[in-house]
Amino acid sequence: PLPIAIKWTFSIGTLITLVMATLGWILITQQYSIHMREVEGFGKVLVEQQAHSASEPLLADDKFNLEGLVSRQTKNRNVVGAAVVSTKGLREQSGSVPLDLSGQQSDEPFAWTWRDPQNKEHPVITFVSPIIFQDVQAGQAVITLNREFLDRHQERTIRIISFATISLIFIAAILSYLLSKRLSRPITALARAGYQREQGRLIADLGGDRQDEIGQVYAQFDRMSAGLLEKRQVEEALSRYVSPVVAEKILSNLSQRRLPNQEMEGSILFCDIVGFTELSEDLPPDEVAALLNLYLGAIAEAAHRCRGFVDKFIGDSAMILFGVAEEDPVHAQQAILCAWLIQALVRHINQERRHKGEEPIKLRIGINSGPVLAGNIGTPDRMEYTVVGDTVNLASRLCNIAPADGIMMGETTSAMPGVSSMVELHSQQPIKVRGRRNLVTPSIAGTPSMRF
Repeated sequence: PLPIAIKWTFSIGTLITLVMATLGWILITQQYSIHMREVEGFGKVLVEQQAHSASEPLLADDKFNLEGLVSRQTKNRNVVGAAVVSTKGLREQSGSVPLDLSGQQSDEPFAWTWRDPQNKEHPVITFVSPIIFQDVQAGQAVITLNREFLDRHQERTIRIISFATISLIFIAAILSYLLSKRLSRPITALARAGYQREQGRLIADLGGDRQDEIGQVYAQFDRMSAGLLEKRQVEEALSRYVSPVVAEKILSNLSQRRLPNQEMEGSILFCDIVGFTELSEDLPPDEVAALLNLYLGAIAEAAHRCRGFVDKFIGDSAMILFGVAEEDPVHAQQAILCAWLIQALVRHINQERRHKGEEPIKLRIGINSGPVLAGNIGTPDRMEYTVVGDTVNLASRLCNIAPADGIMMGETTSAMPGVSSMVELHSQQPIKVRGRRNLVTPSIAGTPSMRF
């Protein structure tokens, strides 16, 4: 898009051009009218004088005086022809005059063109006046004036006015551009500041010392952008403590005190470090925190890549949800992929620990699928967005009884579409799970056919 300064310059320049062109046309038209009136006045005076002087010689048929009268008229450089024509047919002529004057009214001059011996055209204008003696019309007096001087004067006037108009348009265009740049400078500054704020960069106060409307707009923009920056910081901080999906839901429904509860179909993955209590017993607190951050970071990365999100970290364990915040028809397959990816990342970390002479870490993972209730749990003053239900409880129990470095899943997960084709399932004997009346027949996932 064109800058606003260019648009304003074009608009202002076009307006000035139209105004100057209209003004120039009016001036040229007025100049032409003035010159035409001067020529007509001059021609009428000449032809009336000639008619008055020729009245007596014409009635007396004095050809000598008539010839001298018309010849004296043509000595004027602006007169190209003169003639005296009587009603009896007598005609004395000098220079160029129309041959036929029949039907020509005496008070209306007419323009025409005559050709000289070199066949060059010359614009002229002819005036006719009646010769009257004692209320009797004896004939007509004719004067033909050269119109070239009028055209030359008009052309010179047009050139002067055109040059002045073009010069003024050029000067006006420069001034309008400078004015447009000055007027658009606050808008450009706002646009640049908005872009910098969007990139997360802080800039100096826009308002400065301006006390006009622009200064008020700057002040409002500063306050608004500061609020937006604070909102972005709140979003980033909230996303570090809760899932980004949940944070987005919370921030998009600020008018609601709590998110609505919703029953959904999903998969739950629990992951736990085997023997973490004994392992951390001999480690200082900072090393325990570093170890947890390392493993939990790998778990969070795997969840993100498999379209899941970490609901919570509970000490050395993690709870990951699939297909809960956003519907996912293959949530069970994504949970299994996430479990494999977690194992692959842990093996990589354990290789580094073995090189350092440190004891490797083993994980156990439990997965279960089914209906869950997603919503707010807690008091009105302290709430947590999570999922509850028998599906969640069973996933936690399966994680507790899963073998080290093993993945144990419930019957509903094993029966989900596409699971049996992607993983080799090893069914276990029915077992009694704490908190459930019925026996549970879990399965252990075999070695994945893909490499991580």
